[in-house]
Amino acid sequence: MAAPAVAKPVVAPGRVPGLGHLPRLVRDPFGFFVSLADVGDVVTVLIGRKPVHLITTPRLVRSVLLAGGDVFRRGRVFEKATKTFGGGVIVAEGDAHRRQRRLMQPAFGRHRIASYVPEMREAVVRGIAKWHPGEVLDVPRVTHEMAVDALVHTLFKAELADGAAERIMAAFPGIVSGIMAHTLYPADWLERVPIGVNRRYQKSSDEVRQVVDDVIARSAGTDSDGASLLDVLIKAHDEGAGFDRDLLRDEVVTLLIAGSETVATTLAWTLHEIAGHPAVERLLVHELTTELGDTPVRHSDFARLPVLDRVIKETLRLHTPNWLLTRRATEPTTLGGYRVPAGAEVGFSLTALHRDPKVFDVPLAFDPDRWLDENLAGYAVDAMMPFGVGRHRCPGDTFAWAELGVAIATILRKWRLVHQPGAKVRELPLVTVQPSGLRLVARRRAA
Repeated sequence: MAAPAVAKPVVAPGRVPGLGHLPRLVRDPFGFFVSLADVGDVVTVLIGRKPVHLITTPRLVRSVLLAGGDVFRRGRVFEKATKTFGGGVIVAEGDAHRRQRRLMQPAFGRHRIASYVPEMREAVVRGIAKWHPGEVLDVPRVTHEMAVDALVHTLFKAELADGAAERIMAAFPGIVSGIMAHTLYPADWLERVPIGVNRRYQKSSDEVRQVVDDVIARSAGTDSDGASLLDVLIKAHDEGAGFDRDLLRDEVVTLLIAGSETVATTLAWTLHEIAGHPAVERLLVHELTTELGDTPVRHSDFARLPVLDRVIKETLRLHTPNWLLTRRATEPTTLGGYRVPAGAEVGFSLTALHRDPKVFDVPLAFDPDRWLDENLAGYAVDAMMPFGVGRHRCPGDTFAWAELGVAIATILRKWRLVHQPGAKVRELPLVTVQPSGLRLVARRRAA
């Protein structure tokens, strides 16, 4: 809708005294966010009494993400994640962020990603080797195990990886629930109350940081072929390029938690959608068997697997993992004609943007064919941005895409997964949108 010049954003309907819009956020966050597009381009939502100005259009979200750091800095979600991520690239700002991103970038070059694929593939092979025909799989748990296993073996030397993976997996629930709880608390003092979610968040963050400290200490001074992600970061540290030991740990923790969480969640949703769409499954399996046969998937194979690419892209659209992101205005500014004061919290939901019926036809339908070349002309450049845009775009997006492709290509040629009768899947918005209750029955695929 067109907004008056320099207008104050309207407050969303349905607030509750003292709680603001928290009840609506808890009950149906995505339905609530999608509905705000009919209220305005920028709508004020109250978390308790704290206002957050929610942006509802892709164009304005893109403008915020591309704005210089002098206008918008990372907001509340990232602030509450520092207990785990410290000063890592996911929460860093300004010159520190630019320096850290530049130091990390060699680890995500094309040739590096290709070199990680064998470890990614072996992690999936180890995971599916445990399955039995007829077994009911707790899919979120299974995909988390695979993602952590793949990232730990890619990040660390093989002899250091096995013990670390189990400890990191155990810490995940406390971290993801803690970050979101602290973000949505209506008052900051609630973070200091000794209740279960707060204690688990602190304990889990401490455990992951200790695991990484142990691995870095054991890696220091050892012979290395420079093949692991950790080798790249340690080299930058040893060369005095801006990584002190604490920051080195923070970057590794960031890769472990943010990297595996996003991939695990997206992989789980992909398997869910494939199981629910037999025609898509048949087309994808035909492509995989025709193009790959029985050979292990390699990075160079992805260019000739367009169906796989469209399936991943459609899953990332419909189930964008990072459902709530924030920025904070450092000075008075305007957004689409709306006045935003200095210090104001600005938020947006990529999940809701990707489900906007004004952008995507039948947005809740899983339709990989919407990404066929002949259909792309109908989408603006900002219609789809699951990894963000600009200087804060996820630095590991190509790593995540490769890991998803490897996992799907490896699993589907060996196993057919079907929904457990009677199981109900619901979206659980933690740091990422979890497929709570997702259970799939494993069946060996006929040769």
